[in-house]
Amino acid sequence: MDRTSVTTVFALHFLGGSAREWEAVAERLPPNLRLMALDLPGFGDATGSGGHDVAAMADHVAGQIRAQAPRRWMLAGHSMGAKVAAAIARRAEDGAPGLSGLAGLVTLAGSPPSPEPMAEERRRRMLGWFAGPAEQSRAEAEGFIDANTASRLPDPLRELAVEDVLRADRAAWMAWLERGSREDWSRRIGLLNTPALVLAGEADSDLGPDAQRRLMAPYFNAAKLATVPGAAHLLPLEAPDAVAELIGGFARRAG
Repeated sequence: MDRTSVTTVFALHFLGGSAREWEAVAERLPPNLRLMALDLPGFGDATGSGGHDVAAMADHVAGQIRAQAPRRWMLAGHSMGAKVAAAIARRAEDGAPGLSGLAGLVTLAGSPPSPEPMAEERRRRMLGWFAGPAEQSRAEAEGFIDANTASRLPDPLRELAVEDVLRADRAAWMAWLERGSREDWSRRIGLLNTPALVLAGEADSDLGPDAQRRLMAPYFNAAKLATVPGAAHLLPLEAPDAVAELIGGFARRAG
């Protein structure tokens, strides 16, 4: 296929995840969509790199986009990655160098531009994770993954997700919980004109359909909302068929 007819989808992961969460989705996309999953600083293969606030993560991703120099591209941001994706879309719409050609944005169980809703007791517990013995850290990672899925993932996929959580920099984990998730980008993001697809898992108790309708969709001039049945928060891992189909259809409509 001619490179000029291909749209590159830059995909960003959830807190504790990595680019690997997108592998099954990438395999299911139509050939005119090339998914390029990126590790955010402190996660996946980018452990050890600094800059864990939203602006620094957006800088990191923008640099990757400029290096690829795609003619036409989209963003797909999952959970934490959605907040970063919105910041990049704002830069693209404002004419930042090297970011022309943005055709659409997909958010999946997205952390909104405003502070993410989270019970402070839960935040406190999560901040204390991964500081003890290896066995305890593994139990915490397994509990985190299981709590964010509607049903237990197949063992190989669950193990991949748990491994990603365990290899994340604890500093990056804590930075998101203490600062990044609390950052208020609502005024800076404003109203985006980029076509958007806002996805939510039917069983996501924190960032599900109602939260996406109230907290994410209002930042887009043209947003389509869709609910993924039988899934909770980890949509690319739980429902890759549905996610790929929705992204493919959205890309076709976006032209």
